[in-house]
Amino acid sequence: MKGIIDLLLHRSERVAFRKLASQRAAFLKRPEEERTLLLATRQLENRHVGQRCFLLGAGSSISRQDLSKLEGEIVISVSNTFVHPLFSTIGPRYHVLPPMLASHGKQYSDEKFITWLRDMEQKTHNAEMVLHIGDREMIEKNDLFGAQVIHWVEYAAWDGDFGLPIDLAHIPKIWSVSETAVTLAVYLGFSEIYLVGFDHDWFNGTLVYFYDHTKEHALRPDQANLDYVDAEFQMRRHAEIFRKYKYLYSIRKNIYNANADKNHYMDVFPKVDFDEICAAPKL
Repeated sequence: MKGIIDLLLHRSERVAFRKLASQRAAFLKRPEEERTLLLATRQLENRHVGQRCFLLGAGSSISRQDLSKLEGEIVISVSNTFVHPLFSTIGPRYHVLPPMLASHGKQYSDEKFITWLRDMEQKTHNAEMVLHIGDREMIEKNDLFGAQVIHWVEYAAWDGDFGLPIDLAHIPKIWSVSETAVTLAVYLGFSEIYLVGFDHDWFNGTLVYFYDHTKEHALRPDQANLDYVDAEFQMRRHAEIFRKYKYLYSIRKNIYNANADKNHYMDVFPKVDFDEICAAPKL
């Protein structure tokens, strides 16, 4: 029996070695400048050990929460959350975007992305930006975020292996920017991570946010471009997202669901009360 276990362990180690070797080979094919930028994210590892953070999503539930309580907290915001009237008060430390051209390049023109990003640049102030390396040319060509720190990240294939070490140069592929935000928070070493506005209430519609997307989003997402997003697509997509959440939770078991919305399927993280957490003293 011991021999079989040892064989399985050795096989597992060989598979892990092959995965890492494949990643390294792909990485080495990149231009040296890109490799340098991606490796620079290592300075972020465990930057915030002993601290707590709040991840701010764009779900409609934050309309029912007093986000002024996040003033003075370390906040990681995502995508279009900067249109929230209290965004300046909250003053997020980090702002995270999904891959734009790779994921949404067929839906939007570069001009629309640039308009959105200029609006974002004005409102994110000193937030450190976390952006996909594939969008670098567009961002630098248009002189975007020149006064802000930018951390460039890349994505890689993922087969569901929970033993994969976190590396911002090889983030497991995502279905939602929320996955990148949680990955970043874990990598930064926070001792407590609280999710706010990560509703995942896909059954209420594909474009349900705390803001009116027809008026408060420069990209003006169009439902007509999302006809392929049916219930089956959303269930498969969220199964992958929740699987990723479980992987990230398994690393430190310090991620909590502080969403106001009780009508969702996200049962991966322990549920906590947002107001009680904000009232509790920081670590």
